[in-house]
Amino acid sequence: MFKTTRLYKIINKNVVITCSRRQNTAAEVGQSFRQRAWLLARERYKDHEHVHYSSVLETKIKPSFSIPETQQHLPDDWMDDYEFYQGAQEGGNKQGTPDPSLPASKVPCNGCGADLHCTNASLPGYIPSEIFRDRTQQELQTITCKRCHFLNHYNIALDVVVAPSTYVDTISRIQDKFALAIVLVDLLDFPCSIWPGMQNILGAKRPVFLVGNKVDLLPRDSNIYLQHIKDSLQREFIKHGGGNGLNIKNVSLISAKTGYGIEELITQLHKTWAYKGDVYLVGCTNVGKSSLFNILLNSDYCRPEASDLVRKATTCPWPGTTLKLLRFPILRPSNDRVYQRFKRLVSERSEKAEMEKERRAVARETGSAAAAQPVAPVGRTFDRRENLHDAFAMAGGSRPITTLNDRGKEYKEARWVYDTPGVMQPDQISPLLTAEELVKLQPATMIRPRAFRLRPQMSILLGGLARLDLLEITSPRKHFDWLKVFVFASEHLPIMIADTQEAESVYKRYVGSPFLGVPFASENLEARLRRWPGLQCKDGDIVLASEGRNEETRLNCDITLSSAGWMGILLPGHSECRLRAWTPKAAGIYRREPALIPLADRLVGKHIRYSLAYNTAKPFVYKK
Repeated sequence: MFKTTRLYKIINKNVVITCSRRQNTAAEVGQSFRQRAWLLARERYKDHEHVHYSSVLETKIKPSFSIPETQQHLPDDWMDDYEFYQGAQEGGNKQGTPDPSLPASKVPCNGCGADLHCTNASLPGYIPSEIFRDRTQQELQTITCKRCHFLNHYNIALDVVVAPSTYVDTISRIQDKFALAIVLVDLLDFPCSIWPGMQNILGAKRPVFLVGNKVDLLPRDSNIYLQHIKDSLQREFIKHGGGNGLNIKNVSLISAKTGYGIEELITQLHKTWAYKGDVYLVGCTNVGKSSLFNILLNSDYCRPEASDLVRKATTCPWPGTTLKLLRFPILRPSNDRVYQRFKRLVSERSEKAEMEKERRAVARETGSAAAAQPVAPVGRTFDRRENLHDAFAMAGGSRPITTLNDRGKEYKEARWVYDTPGVMQPDQISPLLTAEELVKLQPATMIRPRAFRLRPQMSILLGGLARLDLLEITSPRKHFDWLKVFVFASEHLPIMIADTQEAESVYKRYVGSPFLGVPFASENLEARLRRWPGLQCKDGDIVLASEGRNEETRLNCDITLSSAGWMGILLPGHSECRLRAWTPKAAGIYRREPALIPLADRLVGKHIRYSLAYNTAKPFVYKK
């Protein structure tokens, strides 16, 4: 009897389970697995009206973007870092006080080049009067100003008042000199990092070395991608104020961070310019002039005895760190020295080739973008220090040499490399951003392209810094009612796709939040957003047309979006579209043809089902 009752219970339980399954199946009649997956995908956006895609919502892991901690305050004991500070009196001001009665010195700051003084804390070159007073000229030569000191020791950028005309006036002294100009351009931000009045400052006949920096951050879409980047850089430089191109003596691609291309640049300088005159590093703000100055300072291009005596230029992510001219003496490239350097480079060739082979193997095996970045150490052939005394040899009675005496007889006929202050280009949005926001804007590793399908009346937002609308698209093939957009920007900038008609309200709803990233504020967000100008569109829509079949899937063009990055457009064959671009104050919107990374379609994965996005892949390939 007991066994029969238990059997009935088991049968009833199975019947209930079977009936519930049939009821669920009946409720999902006509819904396949793909349809249920689509419903689950849309479930993520039920609370985000008019939003079709958000990189923050689609990311399964926690978003990389985060609101930083409260900005650290100025340390009270920062003046104790200076050797000549005697300490504050009881009840005195530990931040130091200015003294307008003391005249400014003629000694430049070792970090930014501004003349040291104690008259006004808001002017470049300021140090407190407690440190400046009663200092000799030799003592001042070992001191950096307050602004450079905070950048180097506390990673804090202090605001100083510098008129824009001051930058141009400082650089314009090159007009009357027989000198070479090394024009640096940020490869992640051109043509916006090309000063439109550069030819007026340099002169039409000025010999120019055109140098593109940060090449290590550009994705590698083919084995000849470097030559294509060189051609694009020269074309845009000529187009945006670089003259007719006849004065361009050399085009080089470098990375002042990894050292790539520096040795080749020095070789071209020895070969083309030799010792004919001075060399000036010029360009817009934050293109890497000071970083190149520092790496040349410790290379074969600088006299060996001067490398330890010339202070390095202050470098940081914030624009305008160099305020006046810094310089170091050039080593005369005699035939014997050039030959010795050539022997060193030849002896290192096999070792570098082996390192390059190993680096490529690691990149192929692991897919690491860091392993794919071009790297080249910068060596030295001449490391002999002349006319230097032992700083600790007190018995000899000699005073330690801590600064370069540029008025000495050995430097009377010397040629110099000058690090000039950067000029703020009107198309750059860097002045609108805070220090923390600028850090988010800079890619740390090789850019990984992100691809999306954009349909008519959809808008793609690159953080809170840029927006691109697809107004319409016409194609003979009806199933191609979309175009493919490739985003080249820092991975810290989120992507959002929304309806164009509601894009303005969506932007206002999410600006200042992690969904758009930049701008943001760790505290007092409302005040930060009140200062933010928002997005404005450029006058006139951008019309693109693809005449023939795009067999090699080459991008049609790039739409540059100021310092935020750029978007590559891939149109289907025999189609036409109309776009509208938005940035703060409509700055830095250009159409760049051909695209900088024309074969970017190789660098993305397959289309994600029920999404507008494509899978990300390795940002490099090793094929033609």
